Amino acid sequence: MEAAYTVFLSIHSWLRWVVLILAVLTLARSARGVSSQSLYTDADRKAGLFFMISCDVQLLVGLVLYLGLSPVGLAAFQTEGLNPMKESGIRYYAVEHIAIMIVALALVHIGYSKAKKATSDLVKHKSSLIFFGIALLLMLSRIPFSTRPLFRF
Repeated sequence: MEAAYTVFLSIHSWLRWVVLILAVLTLARSARGVSSQSLYTDADRKAGLFFMISCDVQLLVGLVLYLGLSPVGLAAFQTEGLNPMKESGIRYYAVEHIAIMIVALALVHIGYSKAKKATSDLVKHKSSLIFFGIALLLMLSRIPFSTRPLFRF
């Protein structure tokens, strides 16, 4: 079980960089599209799609950790004598990290859907920029850069 935890935690750690890189690339495309009022191309749509898919995969890996493998996920609530809400380090992973990331993922899906349904290229770019931008800010607020290694091997 500990080996599986280590593997999934490493995957989750490395995948964050994929998500962040795709977020920045997608936001750059959207910002350029808004500022230059350019067409919303298939490449713009695919950038948003790949960003959304990477977020979905990251959530699935995170849920495996949270629901079964991690001692600071759902297991924290089942540990006798431990109140995760009173322990800030445990509360961060058991509640705050997952809750904010799910909200961010919802914003990514909403932004992608709004861009897909919009009839104007400018609205497509603006929807992507706003929703993906807020999602990225939320993600950055809950990625444990200082308490966890930046790269796991």
